[in-house]
Amino acid sequence: MAARRSSSLLSVVGLAGLAWNCFQVSFVGGPAARRTDRVMRPVGVDYLLRNGPRNADPPLIDPAAANGPSHEITYKKKPFGIARYAPGKAGTGAVVMEVTPKSRYPGDPQGQAFVAGVQPGWVVKTVNGVDVTAVKFEDIMESLDDEVLDPVAALSLNMKEAGVSANPDRAGSKSYGAVGQSTFKFGAGNHAELPITVKYVEQR
Repeated sequence: MAARRSSSLLSVVGLAGLAWNCFQVSFVGGPAARRTDRVMRPVGVDYLLRNGPRNADPPLIDPAAANGPSHEITYKKKPFGIARYAPGKAGTGAVVMEVTPKSRYPGDPQGQAFVAGVQPGWVVKTVNGVDVTAVKFEDIMESLDDEVLDPVAALSLNMKEAGVSANPDRAGSKSYGAVGQSTFKFGAGNHAELPITVKYVEQR
């Protein structure tokens, strides 16, 4: 009788253990799967999480199609004073969406764009002479490194060293080869060195 109770108890313990393992695999995903999911986001993904679209934003455009007057501005400090950029409709290029509306004091880095007359809707045409209208948005943000971070957003600064574009298999995204100087490559985790000359083109 005692042997039968012992056998029944062992069966119950065994079934409980099996059920726990199934719960981990089905609902938790297992420790290995959890560690794999928690990879660092590259700067592009993080930038859009912090500076995503607003309800009042106009539809995304094709940056390469902008053919209005151009404006070339050289920035000697960071940040430039552009509060928010948006990607083109295919995920390439960059469009100015918001500009810091004032210069707080002479030489204020965050007032550079305002003083230079940069306007929302202007397309980033070139960076240091390199056409970026077909370059992935994430990589342009990585190279410009132009962002004012609040204390919460600053927690993700370490992600800026990844140098990998987000969503490489996204439909509609364009690939690009080596552009510009051989010592600098968009998407290689590099920040363009100051001074940075940006040519903007107005939309029509």
